[in-house]
Amino acid sequence: MPTKLYVYPYNMQSTSARNLAGVLGVFRIRQNGNYRHRPGKKVVNWGNGHLANWMTPMSMEHIYNKPQNVELASSKLETLQQLSISGIPIPDFTDLPQRAKLWLQSEPKYPGLKHAVLCRTLTRANSGRGIVIATIPEQIVSAPLYTRYVPKQDEYRVHVFREFGVIDVQQKRRDSEIAIEERDPYIRNHDAGWVFCRENVHPPQAVLQAAENAVMALGLDFGAVDIGFHNNIGPCVYEVNTAPGLEGQTLTNYAEAFQKLV
Repeated sequence: MPTKLYVYPYNMQSTSARNLAGVLGVFRIRQNGNYRHRPGKKVVNWGNGHLANWMTPMSMEHIYNKPQNVELASSKLETLQQLSISGIPIPDFTDLPQRAKLWLQSEPKYPGLKHAVLCRTLTRANSGRGIVIATIPEQIVSAPLYTRYVPKQDEYRVHVFREFGVIDVQQKRRDSEIAIEERDPYIRNHDAGWVFCRENVHPPQAVLQAAENAVMALGLDFGAVDIGFHNNIGPCVYEVNTAPGLEGQTLTNYAEAFQKLV
């Protein structure tokens, strides 16, 4: 019996889920829709951490990225806790404002480099949303999570499949159309003038290995790992995205990987 594939998105309006389903030529299914699992069906869970009405112990065995693992990856605090247990290189983190203030009052962990704390007022956000930068203790604000800034020379997004390893790598680079004075020195997102590029990207092996290890540590079948690198510090994993934006060659690589899996 040929295997039929379906995409289970966190949101039916997700552009990347729609693009992936379109290239694969498959249907998207809802959390509480009419889909019913049968032998010969497999489901790509695209960033959805919720259980669906059609999920059974049998169907769970045929879902790429189990909801509980996606839920874990979607929480920055729980992700950092799990990655720390697994020995993955990550930023120092705490949920205690007093400890965050001590980081700024003490000698810099990385002498001669940027010294700051990221107050993360949102633990389930992306693209830098909810981050307040503190460079002195008085700038610390109330937040459920604080991370110590780790200097980086380069930042990558490494797309990993448990079965195949790294299938795609992108690097963040400056958008020449954004004025230098408008760029955030700490957060490399689109609003701060940074875009993902695929041409001439050659990350160190340590970056690729840390990305693979992070996906495994979170129990995921696939994920896009945001990770920084500094020659004097090494790699530092920030987060693992279970529903990354897909277009161009990256979209093709994902489609080919899922086709190989089934």
